[in-house]
Amino acid sequence: MADTSFLRLQPEQVHAWLAQRPNALVLDAREAHHHAVSHLAGCTRLDGRNHERLLMREPKSRPVLIYCYHGNASQTYASMFTDFGFTDVADLIGGWGAMARVAPAQPELARQTGSAP
Repeated sequence: MADTSFLRLQPEQVHAWLAQRPNALVLDAREAHHHAVSHLAGCTRLDGRNHERLLMREPKSRPVLIYCYHGNASQTYASMFTDFGFTDVADLIGGWGAMARVAPAQPELARQTGSAP
């Protein structure tokens, strides 16, 4: 297997990683309806239409955290961001499913949004 050039974070490590990188670009690679129910506060939904804009316009020095459902698609996206020259990229091992299991212990990580009015 190829050497990964991005960091793989355990859910318990996300808060500390983000605290050290207050300007991080946090990307949610899940479907819109799952994102609408719950997501990391301040994240952007990565929808397959906006990744090119993000890859080309965001500063390569901006930290990037990517998560998906189970931690598979996020690895592909993280690899893509590192291939485009981003230097501080991480993905979430186990994805949102793993994050949801630790969220009760770290409630500041997850934001329940409910339906839009």
